[in-house]
Amino acid sequence: MVGKIHVLDELTVEPGRLDEVRRLMTEGYMAGAKARGMTLEQTWLTPPIELFDQPNTLVYLWSVPDAAAWWAMRGAAGRDPSVAGFWAEVDSCCVVRQRRFLVDDSPAEEGR
Repeated sequence: MVGKIHVLDELTVEPGRLDEVRRLMTEGYMAGAKARGMTLEQTWLTPPIELFDQPNTLVYLWSVPDAAAWWAMRGAAGRDPSVAGFWAEVDSCCVVRQRRFLVDDSPAEEGR
């Protein structure tokens, strides 16, 4: 049985456009993601300072409680044309964008 599923978004942003992408995420995605059942767990910036001559990568870690919630989230995003429009706008600011889905693969403890 699959428990919590993490969604890892890595946005490698063109130099000088970090604030623009952050604004897009805050104003154009976060409320909809929450409505689709996603919880923002953490955000990171790498390297840890903004560069103006090279890309930076923004990393967003989201979660959904289980496989049923993941399918519901995917279905809702697929039915909402604004989601594709949002990602197209983000892509115009990025060198590359990657999304991965992760589950805990730790060995089960005995007696669990």
